[in-house]
Amino acid sequence: MHFIDFKKEHFNHNEKTESYFIQISKEEIGSFDIEVLEKQNDETYSKTDCEILDEVNKITIKMKNPQDIRVKF
Repeated sequence: MHFIDFKKEHFNHNEKTESYFIQISKEEIGSFDIEVLEKQNDETYSKTDCEILDEVNKITIKMKNPQDIRVKF
């Protein structure tokens, strides 16, 4: 299993929906199922509340507030 870590600063803000998002190219992660984990204060990761949109060429991860995350695929 592979993963990519993202910092809060990587998120873009959608002012209309008051949400934050990251887009990842499917070329980068392939067509695998993904799991999004939030980094905790003790440097471990746990499942996080987010919306995952699986589109033809990209995956979009939407969150209410930006967090340091790990995307496993």
